[in-house]
Amino acid sequence: MLYLSPVITVYCLSLAFVLGAVFASFLGCMGWRMSRGESVMKGRSHCDTCGHTLGVRDLIPIISYVARKGRCAYCKERIPVSSLIGELVLAILFVLTTMRFDISVKLILMLFFVCILYLITLTDLYEQIIPNSCILVAIVVRFIYYFVFESFQWETLLGLVGNGLALSLPMLILVLIMEKILKKEAMGGGDIKLVFVTGMYLGWQQNMLMLLFACMIGVVFAYMQAQKEGESVPIPFGPSLAIGSVISMLVGEQIITWYLSLFY
Repeated sequence: MLYLSPVITVYCLSLAFVLGAVFASFLGCMGWRMSRGESVMKGRSHCDTCGHTLGVRDLIPIISYVARKGRCAYCKERIPVSSLIGELVLAILFVLTTMRFDISVKLILMLFFVCILYLITLTDLYEQIIPNSCILVAIVVRFIYYFVFESFQWETLLGLVGNGLALSLPMLILVLIMEKILKKEAMGGGDIKLVFVTGMYLGWQQNMLMLLFACMIGVVFAYMQAQKEGESVPIPFGPSLAIGSVISMLVGEQIITWYLSLFY
């Protein structure tokens, strides 16, 4: 349906871009509050510096930031450019995901998956936590999608759970062994839970590819951190898993098909 005509294509992708920016703005606020233990259901959006409640004109994704030249309209304090980058990134990801899955029910599921990954990335960057609530909601939504839109069979249901466990369970066992040997935490439990979730959404093959991408990205982040002067800080692995998941979701199937074709 997306490619029925150029007009429909442009309209749908433009709508996806706008929705992505809107969700990024909402999730950005949610991630900030969740990482600080604040309620995400109560309270108006406000400036973190002066505390002034933001009006409608201050909350238009991308446009408000550009129009205000990256500063609060009330106290003139500079707003982190990461807010603008986040809105642009999620907007682009919504466009790419729409192009990948066309206009379909599965598109809604995968856009939700992208939003969960974005929210987890924020909380892990802010406070090095992956909220259990995000993991639980992602699992529940995936099961709801399965029971409503996929044919129920015990084999496929077990396969869905197996996709999550195929990588997360060996990782859990390996981490427990490493922690026993090293006498310190080897990997956060949230990361292992996230790998279980990504397996349910991507399938075990694409999940393995995801982990490969995540490890490569993690090495890059570690190298960048090593180049910085000053005190070393822990590097959260959640963002690497999220980026790897998005890459695997968008092009993983093609990469796996190409790789397997080398042997036939």
